[in-house]
Amino acid sequence: MKLITAIALITFSTACAAQYWKPLGRGPIAATQIQTIYGDSVSQRLLAGGTFTFMKNVEDTVIVMGQAAWNGTRWDSLAHRIQDGGSLPTSGQQQTYWFLRFQDKLYACGGFGFFTDQNEVNRSFARLNEPTQRWEALECLNANSSGLATLVPKEPQNTLYATGYTSTICGYPQSCIFRYDGGSFHIWEPFNEVPPDPLNYVGTVFDYQGYTYVTGSFYDPIGSGYVSFIRHNGTNWEYIPEWGTQNPIKEILIRNGILYVAGAFHISDGAPGNLVASFDGTTWNNMGGGLEYTLPNSAAALDLEWWHDELYVCGLFNNCGGVICDGIAKWTGSQWCALPGQFSGQFSDITTLLDMTIWQDSLYVVGGIWYVDGQPFYKSVAQWIGGDAVANCSDPVGVEENTNALEQPDLVVHPLGNGYQWEVRFPETGMWTLSILDASGRHMRSMQTRNEQVIVDLNEQATGLYLFRAMHESGSVRNAKIVKP
Repeated sequence: MKLITAIALITFSTACAAQYWKPLGRGPIAATQIQTIYGDSVSQRLLAGGTFTFMKNVEDTVIVMGQAAWNGTRWDSLAHRIQDGGSLPTSGQQQTYWFLRFQDKLYACGGFGFFTDQNEVNRSFARLNEPTQRWEALECLNANSSGLATLVPKEPQNTLYATGYTSTICGYPQSCIFRYDGGSFHIWEPFNEVPPDPLNYVGTVFDYQGYTYVTGSFYDPIGSGYVSFIRHNGTNWEYIPEWGTQNPIKEILIRNGILYVAGAFHISDGAPGNLVASFDGTTWNNMGGGLEYTLPNSAAALDLEWWHDELYVCGLFNNCGGVICDGIAKWTGSQWCALPGQFSGQFSDITTLLDMTIWQDSLYVVGGIWYVDGQPFYKSVAQWIGGDAVANCSDPVGVEENTNALEQPDLVVHPLGNGYQWEVRFPETGMWTLSILDASGRHMRSMQTRNEQVIVDLNEQATGLYLFRAMHESGSVRNAKIVKP
């Protein structure tokens, strides 16, 4: 009888969950994908971008060349098509990475190209002339061979930046970052201090609390090796406190004075959180232990959206704060909550949710969504229609999660007699991840252990202050400072 009851409950739960999402149209056709979605409050359209050429409605199919617009009823092309079918050099590259508004104008970036009115080819950057509904090049052409392909930040501030691999634009010396003010490109001088290398790459650039933050993978301008996240104070480059991983940041969002970052990083590799973390300018918050996936090397948080005073995250993960979730979850400020609905690919029960947006007070998500709870979704956009429903929520965490453990030093560290080894005792049993950071906050090494104590050897490290940062498997953090003589 108990087994029958359990089966009945599972069946009921699955049937009900399907009502929480609905597809918009029949999606792209062939082996193509919607990769980005943008709610444009100015034109009152939902904009989709990706690698697709065609988009299907219920009754017709339209050619869109990697960009489509949903007017609330059907898909159509967005403005005049961004690419002229087969006549461009290296034709067939009609991939749009994302859309954004800057100074009230709509921009797009990606792996696309188009002919200008002067019959010249422009790549990757486009601005929409809304009266004519035609895409235009910015103030100078972005060349065929350019490694600059992104406009950032995706939620623009006072300055927009062209970023990517080392390239030139408007005849300037090569760089990975160029500043754009809405009328012309300019050199961003701080990046001149980065040692040149053809593999240098910049992802996003943004301003926060008087600093300019840069993500990517490029030579360290103040040390050795590469950095993935660093900031400039207007005069000098600085390391970001407690950021010690080379794994990438995929998205950032700033709300209510707090910076949120998402990506493929983990505490075990020197990050202050698992796939997500928040920062108040001084101290990191691991956000209740963050997100995880069964295969850690595949896990990633790919997009962040703020809706109804809560943070939504999507990507490839199946655990949020210790509860089961399926690639999308919301952070209330004190706990994680999973949204109902099982997203599936064509041949797998797993799919990656690539992007989200808010439009007309609804949440939309895209990825390789072939099915939701067994119902066909055609790789289209999925709209959330479930109200405030959640599938499960983690236990709330208190504000003490934000407390810097230098003010709450309950990680016990004793020096050994040789002057370069320390004994670290953990305050409770379980799996601990211990990270060692130098005085600037740069990550030196990490280790995981279930032992009650470990010995840390700093014989090869320079004299100075070090931070020992330990995270328990529950998400709690304990810190201590030591000084190596």
